[in-house]
Amino acid sequence: MSMETRDQAYMDGTEVEAAVEYARIAGKYDVPVTLFLTGKSVIEEPEKVRTLVAMDNVELGGHDYWAFTTPVHAAWRALGKVTRNRIGSWNGPRPFQAHEIRKTVAAFGDLGVTVRSWRDHAYRHDRHTADLLSQYDITHFSDTVEPDGTVHKENGLTVVPVNTPPDHEHVYHSFRTRDFVANDDFEGPFGAESRDVEDWAEWVLDHVADHRCAGKTATVLAHPACMQLADGFTAFEDLCAAIDGGRFLSAVEG
Repeated sequence: MSMETRDQAYMDGTEVEAAVEYARIAGKYDVPVTLFLTGKSVIEEPEKVRTLVAMDNVELGGHDYWAFTTPVHAAWRALGKVTRNRIGSWNGPRPFQAHEIRKTVAAFGDLGVTVRSWRDHAYRHDRHTADLLSQYDITHFSDTVEPDGTVHKENGLTVVPVNTPPDHEHVYHSFRTRDFVANDDFEGPFGAESRDVEDWAEWVLDHVADHRCAGKTATVLAHPACMQLADGFTAFEDLCAAIDGGRFLSAVEG
């Protein structure tokens, strides 16, 4: 379907279907979740998205329209390589990026959803992104991974960094096997380590506890597809049971 991520090849259903199950599990524990959907997924699976819209514990945010899969994106990335990023980016030229944001906001609007929160696919944004999001009334932007990150105002947006270990980069699942990780050169803000999903959940909870003790907002990134593929949502349910409530992204104030 629309996301066409590497995880999708390992799934029986779509990522939106996984998101519905994920949200229902979170709802059992009164845990609010902000789910970022591409505009294309909203157009392709409107009834499943309507199911999410109707859930009290769900906020829907924007996640680009095509997830950087068009020829325009490919050409602009190539230009960035040639010019050593003087020109070009993953997001495409500014007018195209504006078009993609506008198209995504419109897709949600057709379902009666006002988008206030945004995360770019793979945290990829450029110098134009924040300004464009503000123009389209986005208020909250969660597009960086920072272990010690705090909520703050920047370029007219409330920036909410992911400050716990992100699942996709640090959980064994689908193609991210032990052999894959051992031969991969990835290293992010939380290091290069990957863990079994139940160990990752404990790792996340340790960071949540530390942030709460410091009086900081803890932001957890757990993808529905990753949680489903890792162990059928078992660790995710344990994580929800251990987390005492929370807030939608758009309710977090800097």
